Amino acid sequence: MRPRAFASAALAITVLAAPAAQQSSRFTLAIARFDGALVPFAAYDHGRWQRAWPAADENVDPTPTLTNMPSVWRERGEDVPRLWHVWPVAGGDRIEARVQRVDVVQAQCLRQVALKTDLPPRKPQSPRVFGVAADGEIPLQPIEAVGTEEPAWRSAERSIAAAFDALERTQAAAGEDRLIRESPLLPVHIVSLSREMGARSPMYVVARRAYRTSRYPGQRQCGAVSVLTSWLVIDAGTYRLVAPRMFLTDCDEKTSRSAWPLAAVHVGDRTFWVLQEHGYESEVYAIEEIGAADTRRLVQRDAGGC
Repeated sequence: MRPRAFASAALAITVLAAPAAQQSSRFTLAIARFDGALVPFAAYDHGRWQRAWPAADENVDPTPTLTNMPSVWRERGEDVPRLWHVWPVAGGDRIEARVQRVDVVQAQCLRQVALKTDLPPRKPQSPRVFGVAADGEIPLQPIEAVGTEEPAWRSAERSIAAAFDALERTQAAAGEDRLIRESPLLPVHIVSLSREMGARSPMYVVARRAYRTSRYPGQRQCGAVSVLTSWLVIDAGTYRLVAPRMFLTDCDEKTSRSAWPLAAVHVGDRTFWVLQEHGYESEVYAIEEIGAADTRRLVQRDAGGC
């Protein structure tokens, strides 16, 4: 994987919901890893996002230190913050982390320069990151899974079922992929459905349909799979698909990409979600602006891969 140039980025999570007048106008965000290291990700400065730190496998000084790293603090002529507040993605109280030194850690098959802290290493509980750290107070909303018995889940099922077949046909025509035709046609299943905790918010859905037939000749034991990711926004009392992405793949789903939402943040009347997006052998962190008619991928940076 080739090094990438600096780009804007944004990522954080907290259960605080401070009024806009009390919100910090300048703060920096970092990924908190299970090994106790922090990877600074983005810096916010009076409405402008900028990259705070090198990405995975990006060229840096062979002996990195807190002072020679290319970072937002070096550009400002400031010191790297030593005290960070870590909010676990799985929930729980805020944890304070103190920076000890710069370290180089693994990012799958790549290397990542990170901040070594006094956080004790923890056994990973999932492929998601442990948490998100900030050097200031950040008004973000945590994300929760929607239960299968909730009305929102059933509404999502109806919206997905109504659009899935047409999205399959469109993607097959656009990519010259084989469109599987079986009878009886297997139903579409929602894999995950996420929303802001305790809020009537947009939702992020991952849905799939498995087939008995292979998409590729000579792979009869590996049936085709169609994977849909989409945002669902409320429109006239129902959920409407916004920015759907359809992946026509097979049983190992190597060519599909989906995301784990980590947090939502509201700035004025704008809504942003923070995503940990993953594919078969790569991962990115991204921030997406969710609108009533469309979404915009504002930030995306490599987080490791093979």
